Amino acid sequence: MFHLNFIILAAPIFGIWFELIIAKLITMAYQVKLLSFGIEINQFYVLWTEDPDKMLIVDSLNGLELLILAGFMEYHYMFSIVFGAVAVAIERICASVLIDNYESTKKVFIPIVLTIIVQILAIFVSSLAIFYKFDIISINATWIVSCIFSSVMFLLVERINEKWRAEMENPRRTRNFTISQRFQVKENIRALDLGKRLIFSEIGTISIIGTIIAALLLELVPPSLVHIAENALFLNPFGICTVAMFSIPAWKKRYKNAFPTCCQWRLRPSRVDVESMEPIEEFNKRISIETDMYFNQLNESWI
Repeated sequence: MFHLNFIILAAPIFGIWFELIIAKLITMAYQVKLLSFGIEINQFYVLWTEDPDKMLIVDSLNGLELLILAGFMEYHYMFSIVFGAVAVAIERICASVLIDNYESTKKVFIPIVLTIIVQILAIFVSSLAIFYKFDIISINATWIVSCIFSSVMFLLVERINEKWRAEMENPRRTRNFTISQRFQVKENIRALDLGKRLIFSEIGTISIIGTIIAALLLELVPPSLVHIAENALFLNPFGICTVAMFSIPAWKKRYKNAFPTCCQWRLRPSRVDVESMEPIEEFNKRISIETDMYFNQLNESWI
């Protein structure tokens, strides 16, 4: 369904969701007094402030180690998602540049290097944030620049691949394309179509969370709105999975078959479908023969 490099790159991004859950459980343990550091907290403290009167002043960090760790883990999750979106865009750029043999070879060093860079950046920026080395502008500029860069890169790569496909389909083209190149361009467009929906869904979630956090830091909204940002953060994987499920025909079909009642609210299309007069068995047989012939030619072109 997906290229191995995309799976290697996406797995850690989804896996660190459990890191966020662990961080929240630690925070809840302090909230319900299962863990205590000897100070009664009766008011809301924002994530970042320069006003000493709005800071929680403690004599020592004894008993706060787990709470600091939980805060670091939440920051690490947020920045991993932000930089992960950029990494996915870069991976699709590599797929377009290495058009000749990207899909036929693994090249696992690409997602591994990207994952290492993402984690180094996430850990570094999270450390700066947790120790108040980042100001408000730097914290918000990080996700804003990353979202803009990811969007521009995806649109640019999609435009390049669409241009290649138009050139391939042009009968008066001057450049010759191999079967592997044709397959790669079509695969890039298919992957970009899904990737664009996933990334824009991710960027939308990041934007909602970032905007609410920025408003909280600037004290433009009531502190209670922090729960909306927190819930959006925890529900992030559900949004991505829902978009993926309805973007991949095979997954969408299985979902409809498994939960038919959930799809009854959708209106039937007004157009009338005209069925082919060709028998279904003969049609499937012809399609199978053409598919086998295509991939045999594709395999021979790569050997």
